[in-house]
Amino acid sequence: MSTMDLRRKLSDSRSSSESSSDAVTQKSSLEIHSLGGATSPSLLPVSPSMHSNGISRGHNGDSRRSSMVDATGRFCSQPMSGSPEILVGLCYDDKHEVVSVCIEKASSLGSDTAHPPDSFIRIIGLDEFSTELSRHKTDTVKHSTQPVYSHHCTMRFSKDKVETSTVRVEVWTVTGILRRKVQIGSISIGFASSTPDANEHWQQMMQGAGITVSKWHAIQSE
Repeated sequence: MSTMDLRRKLSDSRSSSESSSDAVTQKSSLEIHSLGGATSPSLLPVSPSMHSNGISRGHNGDSRRSSMVDATGRFCSQPMSGSPEILVGLCYDDKHEVVSVCIEKASSLGSDTAHPPDSFIRIIGLDEFSTELSRHKTDTVKHSTQPVYSHHCTMRFSKDKVETSTVRVEVWTVTGILRRKVQIGSISIGFASSTPDANEHWQQMMQGAGITVSKWHAIQSE
């Protein structure tokens, strides 16, 4: 065999070996990308939609006042944005003839002033003649336009009197060096309701069969 023939044979052998190697590599690649007939997602480009968490978010400014059930399953409306309001929970226990009142929190108190106010709430039980039957007061929450009171109290109203009774909720601020107390507004719920919403709240409490009904109420200016 001549030198030229020997060189040609070696070249053909090298080309054949490289082709076999490429085929093995290609086969391995196909096996990696196709397992049991399904394409492995980790080897595919990720589209933007694959990063979506699927949660639909509402607009922050949306009012949901008509909502009657909150995230914990409790009956509750939602506040309007911007106006001073207070969240009040009511529950009537007809067995013990008491109304449980929960002053939960307020919204947008003193938002138009330079400094957030100190505030507290007075809760007054009244009969049909506006005679005071009982009185309670929350702790003072300092320097807040969104104060959280988390105050609970009970008022005794007999079954035959509860429909003609009223709970008056007064919002007070404490201002100045002399700590002067100023009533900035109130809301009456019950027989002498100050708004249609307040009257509806009392009726819902009466029909609630021991369920606490919480609603936001606009504070009526004094």
